[in-house]
Amino acid sequence: MRHVTKTFLKGLLTLLPLILSVYAIFWLLGWVESFSRSTLLAFWPEFLYVPGMGVILVFFLIYMFGTVVDQPMTKWVVGRLEAALGHVPLIKSVYMAIKDFAGFLSPGNKERADRVVVVRFPGSEAEVVGLVTRDSLEGLAEGIDKEARMAVYFPMSYQIGGYTLFIPKAWVKPVKMGVEEGMRSVLTAWLPGGAERLRSQVGPEA
Repeated sequence: MRHVTKTFLKGLLTLLPLILSVYAIFWLLGWVESFSRSTLLAFWPEFLYVPGMGVILVFFLIYMFGTVVDQPMTKWVVGRLEAALGHVPLIKSVYMAIKDFAGFLSPGNKERADRVVVVRFPGSEAEVVGLVTRDSLEGLAEGIDKEARMAVYFPMSYQIGGYTLFIPKAWVKPVKMGVEEGMRSVLTAWLPGGAERLRSQVGPEA
């Protein structure tokens, strides 16, 4: 009986990440398809609609936007939209928070390679891994000690959340690890095996 239970659990724990990942992908695709289908049918005959057309349309639109996002006219339009959102307090806060975080993880961010750091607090041998969000605290509100300090974000494992500390730069040591790999490791509590296997398959910056 113990052998049967052990074999079952081994199969379950191997399949579970795959099943959940596939489910999440299909759920996302289904949501995109449902949303885009209702929009598309507003001006497209329903008898000409083919399942999956909504997903293809969204992918095409995002790709096309990516090809023109650096054009002056596109930048001007996006700038006007951001300026308009800037007058709506709640939306402004949410939008800017998402934009800043997306920019931090953007492939075009040249500083990503050394953004993962390890912090050792004085009087302790323990180390905490975090992500540098500001190399300098200049420009922050008065009352915050800015001299030789930086902002480091410490994400929490197994949940979305974390906290940011303004700490002396002397406590911080860079880690040769990409942001995505660092986030994966933190979110899985640095469990052995998963990140290392993935890195060996797709490279250190995947």
